[in-house]
Amino acid sequence: MKYVMISAMTLCCTFHPVQSAGLSSYDRQIVASCMVLEAGCDGAEGMQAVLNVIINRAEGYLHRMVPETVKRGSFSCMSSIWNSPFPNYSSLLCQAQNQPAAYSIALRLIETMENGQLWDNTYGATHYHTTDIRPYWVSDMHYLTTVGSHYFYTHNIPRQVSQNF
Repeated sequence: MKYVMISAMTLCCTFHPVQSAGLSSYDRQIVASCMVLEAGCDGAEGMQAVLNVIINRAEGYLHRMVPETVKRGSFSCMSSIWNSPFPNYSSLLCQAQNQPAAYSIALRLIETMENGQLWDNTYGATHYHTTDIRPYWVSDMHYLTTVGSHYFYTHNIPRQVSQNF
């Protein structure tokens, strides 16, 4: 009887749908909303940069993108949900979707990323800020590039290739 029960559990688990390599539709909406609300004013290049920061923070794991996006302190546009044990994203989604051209571009960029074809225009950045401010954490970072109205940084200083062979 115990063997049958284990077999039934194994069958149940075996046939459970495996999460696809990409993001769920809802996850895409959350990430796209962050891209639009953070950098929609910078066009496709700016939103691509924000998407690259998200995937860089998630260390390339798609399933970690939304947790990195909504993590407290990560993206200012998500501040309204940081303290909520059960966040409601609907107002953020509506706000982003009210910019249909930018939102459409953001969704296409996510699709490009899921297909492995998104160039990292931040050169590995994990942090950024608008050019209008200078946050306290900048002194601990390595500047990488400017995209639109944002400066991009990483904790990791890029390796120098030795010229002495």
